[in-house]
This record gives sequence, C-alpha cells and structure tokens, in this order.
Amino acid sequence: MPPPSSIYDRMKVFEEPFAYLVNNANVETFCSYCLRTPEGSKLSKCGGCDFARYCNKDCQRLAWKDHKPECARLKKSFPNLPLTEVLFLSRLMDRVAFLEKNGDRYGWEKDRKWSELLTHEEEIKEDKPKYAHFEKIYSKTLAYHGEDKMIPKEQFFIIFCKAAINSHSIHTNAGTEVGMALDLGVSQYDHSCRPNCTLIFDGFRACLRPLTPDTNASDAKTSFISYIDVGRSRYQRRRDLKSKWYFDCQCSRCLDTDDDILTAIKCSTPGCDEPLITTEDSEPMYIACPKCKNTTEPDVVAKAQEFMRSLPGRFVFNATQEEVNIVEDLLTKAKSMLHPKNIYFCRLQTAYLQMAGEQDALLVTPETQKQVYENYRLCFPKADRHIGYQLLHLVKSLIEKGEREEATTYAYEAMAIFEVCFGLEHPYYLQTLALWTYLDTKADKTNEELIKLMNFNYNRPVNISQLLKGVQLNDAPTPKGVPSGRHQSAEFADSSMARYATVLPLCYDDPAEFMELQ
Repeated sequence: MPPPSSIYDRMKVFEEPFAYLVNNANVETFCSYCLRTPEGSKLSKCGGCDFARYCNKDCQRLAWKDHKPECARLKKSFPNLPLTEVLFLSRLMDRVAFLEKNGDRYGWEKDRKWSELLTHEEEIKEDKPKYAHFEKIYSKTLAYHGEDKMIPKEQFFIIFCKAAINSHSIHTNAGTEVGMALDLGVSQYDHSCRPNCTLIFDGFRACLRPLTPDTNASDAKTSFISYIDVGRSRYQRRRDLKSKWYFDCQCSRCLDTDDDILTAIKCSTPGCDEPLITTEDSEPMYIACPKCKNTTEPDVVAKAQEFMRSLPGRFVFNATQEEVNIVEDLLTKAKSMLHPKNIYFCRLQTAYLQMAGEQDALLVTPETQKQVYENYRLCFPKADRHIGYQLLHLVKSLIEKGEREEATTYAYEAMAIFEVCFGLEHPYYLQTLALWTYLDTKADKTNEELIKLMNFNYNRPVNISQLLKGVQLNDAPTPKGVPSGRHQSAEFADSSMARYATVLPLCYDDPAEFMELQ
C-alpha cells in the first residue's frame, strides 16, 4: 500500500490530554474546560469555587469530572489561590488515583501508558535548583490538600518528575500561552532541532501536522517535534535541552557544521562582509578571513563570544522606554561585532523592531525585514509558521512602501506555509489567502484594508462550505504572480484551492466576518 500523500491523511490528532489546566493568569480570558475564548459573551464563574470560568453550561458540565474534586479543594483553600503548577499536579494526582482504582475505563491510555513515562528521578535529585523547586511545590501541594488527603511524598515526586519531563504548554497560534497539559500521545514524540512536524492547538485539542511531504505524523519513530525555540544557536539549544530534559542533543542539525553560521562574527577589516565562523563556547583563536585574508585577533573573537553569551534569552515586547533603550544599545554593540547572519544579531533586531518599530520608522524597512527573513530560513523548517509570520512583516513593509507587486510573491509564500501549518479551514490561512488574492488581482483595496488582513485575532476553524454556499464556482485560471515550482502541496494542486482563491474575496471584506459566516 502506498504511503498517504494528503496532509490530512498524514496528520495525527490528539482529542484530549491526560490532564490539562488553564494558567491562573488566563482564567478570566480562556474557558477552564475547552481553553478557548468565549464567542459573543463573557465567561461564567463556577458557583462553587468562584474561580473556574466556562463558555457555557455545556463546557461546565463536561469539565465537572475533573473539576469536582478541585472545586471542593479550592473552596476550602479560599481566599488563598494555589500556584498553577500545584493545581496541575493535583489534577494529575486525581487522574492517577482514578486509574489505580478503576483501570483505564475511559481510554485515557490508548496512546501510551502512564507507567511508561520517563521520570529522570536521579537527575532531578542531583539538580539542586530543580530539587529545591520540588520541595517548594510539595509543601504548597501538601497545604492545599491537607495531610490527611495528601499522597506519600515518594509518590508525589514520581508525578512531579513525569510532569516536568513530559508536560507541555498550550498556546494559541499567535503564541499566547494559555495553559499546560500532559498528553500521553504527544509525549511519545522525540525532539529535533530540525523538526518535521508542528504541534497546533485548538483549545486543548492538539493536532500534529507534517511539515514535509514524506512525513507521516502517526509514526512516532520517524516524526519529530521541537521541545524548545529552535530559532537559536546550537549552544543555546543544547543548554536548554540539557537543563530541562537531561540529554545532549545529537539531531541532524546539531551535528551539521553549517549551523555555525548562526554565531558568525564580523571580519575586522572595515567593509569586508565575509562571516568569520566561531561558536560561543569554542576556544578564542586567530581567524583568517577567506575573502580579504586579514586575520582577526583572539581577543576580538573572545569579546564577541562573551557578548553573545551575555545576551538575554528573550525580550519583553511591551517594554518600558528604558528597556527599549537598553535593547537599542545592545543592537548598536551587536552591529559592531556580529555578522548580519548571526542569530543573536537577528533576535536583537527583531526585538527592537517589535518594541520600537513604530517609533523608529527608518529601521522598519523591507531590507531589514528581508534580512530577518533570511536568518529565519537558516533556523526554522521551510514550512514553519514563524517564517510565515516574518513574511507577513515583510509584506506589510512592502505595502507601506507602495511595492505591492513584490509583496505578492511573499504573501503567496506565507499563504503556502500557513496551508501546511494550519490547514485550509484555519483563519490565518484564509486571511492570508485573501491578502494574496487581492494583491495578485490588483484589487482596489487601501493599504489599511490589506494590512487588516494580517491582524490575526480569531483562531477557530472556519467552515469553508459556508463560505462557498450558494456561490457559482468555475475553475479558476492559473494564479498570477506565483513563482515557478511553487505549486507543491497536494491541497493546492487540487482545483478547489484555485476556486477558493477566486471566491473568498467575494465573500468577506473583514476578518470579523468569519464569525458571522459560521
């Protein structure tokens, strides 16, 4: 039997995690059951604990099997609210206790047994900061449950370890962290810094989508996801993987010497654009430039290495002016030492673009956005959504500069990526499809109307049949403005995709109309 060719045949869907929870900070925004935002109304509070909130009575009813013991504990602990991690571990305790008493009555272990999860108990015991954190969480969980209801410390430690190694965060597709989960099915998949699958969430429902034509996401032995942000250097990736999951990554990307371009420094010859290859943890040495033949001194190399190691792992984008000034200063230093292909330089530039872009219009240019895009291509899989998002930043800057024809090609690339990452019924794909269609057909749209299509505020799947209902469809001609060889996915090769491109702009002019079309 030939392998499945359609993305839909090669996806793997996990309908409900073994245990999950909305973060305390998000409880007023996301439903405590479905982990979605409510449609057209506010969330309703649980009348028992006055903490959990739900879209409607259906969500509250479906949540009760998990929330019932939690509701009683929350009422008892009021007005003290336990940490999100304590509430999550408590849900795991409830679920494990049910399994031990009743067996797998509801098929929770259909993908993997709870007993099969790795714990790394010895490594966590030897990890002083991690074990100190365990002691803190244990004392808080003990106070929350009470000594008469708390399980033995040894049993709790095993649950803590399994949660630490196997749980994952749940995000919206825009990157907002909603909650945390432990999905026994998802836990089967190993990490790669060059993943061939991406994990997409619709509330608590997880969908593993293949990023390459030869990947079947149902095969956990050949499908890989990323546990961390792979848009970084080998040194950073390996450091984070070792500190949380206790393994030294030996994936194909970590063994690829071409990855060292991400930590390249500038040649010391003014005007020479050749990258000098080094890494953050390599021994500083003389580096001869292959282009100009000049030699850069070890102390210059060491200064650049130390600068890279000193940079923060992430930046706060709703920053104060003082924080913006700090990033601006770091970016100035990076320009003097690091090559433009260096990922530290790229991330500093991206951070500054997001923090001060509107204030610094000279920096937000198509050339700058192209540079970030090219760097992203060195880090992320070809069909990764982060590349799609960066392409839209580039499209926006081109539209604002009046270069719509050039923007058309990049809009198409973003659309093709979102088709693979999210699927045909996802609003991110559909909005980008409409954006590309308007650009490609030179529709009479203002810049504001086009840019509005790049504001992704709606996450739920859209019923395509409703969009097309009652509309006479004709086979569309080959789309204009699409570079040769771009029609590679099975879905877009189907004539229905061309029809969607023709019909969709006739059906709506505003992303908000998605909700009305349901």
